[in-house]
Amino acid sequence: MELKRQQQVTACKRNSGHRGKLKHFRILVHRGKLKDFGHQSRTDACTRNVSTNTMTTHDTLNNRQNMKSKLRLLSTVILTTLLLSFTSKNEIEQCYISFKTATNLTDADPERLPETSEKVRIVKTDNGEVEVTRIDGYRVLYNNDKKAPFVNLKVELSENKSYKKDQKHFIDNLKYLNSHSQNMETKDLIQLEFNGYKVYGFSRATIETGSTLGTFVMFPGNGVTVYFYFNNMKPEYRNFESVGDYKKQRDRFMDEYTKYLKACKDK
Repeated sequence: MELKRQQQVTACKRNSGHRGKLKHFRILVHRGKLKDFGHQSRTDACTRNVSTNTMTTHDTLNNRQNMKSKLRLLSTVILTTLLLSFTSKNEIEQCYISFKTATNLTDADPERLPETSEKVRIVKTDNGEVEVTRIDGYRVLYNNDKKAPFVNLKVELSENKSYKKDQKHFIDNLKYLNSHSQNMETKDLIQLEFNGYKVYGFSRATIETGSTLGTFVMFPGNGVTVYFYFNNMKPEYRNFESVGDYKKQRDRFMDEYTKYLKACKDK
């Protein structure tokens, strides 16, 4: 920068010298020496102009550097926000799969859906087959004191943009299954509420038929769908003795699960 400034001053002086030949004047000063005031004035002007231009160039470079720094900072903030948003929308929170205090039931370790699984699955409705998204999922079994699985809990994560549509398809699928099954408790879907969470599903009117006695679903938000499957078992493995006993244990599990979910801070 300094070398360039000196070169500019020299060039300016040279140009000033040529111009000064035509309009050159001298005056006498003490000791008989002559001093070229015109040439000196032009030299000072060159120095000032070059200095001003140098400062302007330096300020421009500083402004550009400041702008680049601000742009880099803004890009970092945007990227960080997107990464955090992506993470929060594409993982199932631990609260949904960490419930361990079900009455008379013992939870198994959560099993995660393999990463290679299809991100879209097909469900049946009265209007035909429809697609629902599933970008993540877990299964947790809850075994009775005879080590038989009474509850099969499934938690799935929809794509955020498809969550509302997926909910409708899940409900339509439950309606279809209920209307095409025998010995069901009601013709329409059962609607229950536990601790502020609405649950929809169907249940059998007898424990003598079917491998699954009840299927219920709830939508706690953030793309999450929770399935409750209540399994039927052979008499020697059952933890219930009648339909009424089964329904009591069914409702108790969903009540305890949603109470835990409501209090959990990791969701």
